Amino acid sequence: MPAVISCVMPVHNAEQYLAAAVESVLGQNYPYFELILVDDGSSDGSSAICGEFSRRDDRVKLLSQPNRGAAAARNAGLAAASGRYLAFVDADDILKPGAFAAVARAAASDPDLVSYGFEWREGKKSTPALYPAFQCDLDGFWPHFVGYYQSNQFFSLCNKAYKLETVRRAGLAFDEGLRTGEDIAFNFAFWPHIGRMAHLGESFYEYWVHPSTLTHAATLDNLITSQRVLDQMEAFVTAAGRPELAAPLIDSQRPHDALSFYTLLLDRTKPYPLAKRQAALAALFSSEVWYPALLKGLAGVPGLYGKYLRLAARAKSPALACLPLRLRGAK
Repeated sequence: MPAVISCVMPVHNAEQYLAAAVESVLGQNYPYFELILVDDGSSDGSSAICGEFSRRDDRVKLLSQPNRGAAAARNAGLAAASGRYLAFVDADDILKPGAFAAVARAAASDPDLVSYGFEWREGKKSTPALYPAFQCDLDGFWPHFVGYYQSNQFFSLCNKAYKLETVRRAGLAFDEGLRTGEDIAFNFAFWPHIGRMAHLGESFYEYWVHPSTLTHAATLDNLITSQRVLDQMEAFVTAAGRPELAAPLIDSQRPHDALSFYTLLLDRTKPYPLAKRQAALAALFSSEVWYPALLKGLAGVPGLYGKYLRLAARAKSPALACLPLRLRGAK
């Protein structure tokens, strides 16, 4: 039987985690899939690992290209896919057992999209991201939209299986000009083409937070991406005739994003130079949009550390915010 699910895995310098990620896909108890590994110019041992898997398992297709980024790697995988549904797994994450079987059961009703819950894993800590199961057409999605969005189901590629015919008929591809957020942009572009979708209330994916994870790089791109996503969301609901949905999501998301960026800059486990941290903090404190959102987000942080964070933010002092880092010898 031909592949029902084409799973695309972009690979770039992921040798520490790659074998576990690939084995989590190959170990699925549903046999009708192909795994497309796209080696995006790796300079470590990833290329050899990919080659070994492709030699020993005929379900694995290997594509190689010069380093052009995750969006280009996903586009290469999309072009090579032959299944009815297109799924994505990152090379440092884990696809949980039973994921493809669950997608295949949901695919029996021929939806354009199947999505499911996931969890963030950082060491021994696991944080689930779940939303109750539902099936609907696009009109029926809107009562779920705010809850689905706020529970982080909307953003990722890796908790979804896209009907490949729908993707290709719409002429969709990943924007290779975006450094971050190309996955979210793809979802916003895909959603208007949905006839029917199915969401599974179970977690079938483990998103592992590693020190090298791109989306945890503390640069001003974080807030640029956050604002771009909010703008895309507002345009999306407005085009759908649901503009009233935008304001509550912006009001809840912006303080969350500002606080996440602030605490990331002050995380002593991250290898960011002190000068870079302080410059980013100065930009955050001077922003007419993000600074008020930060103060709102900080209001809910408990304990003495929360008081310290609020003190430094209210003083708009990068030096004060970074004082604990300097006392620990950060440079």
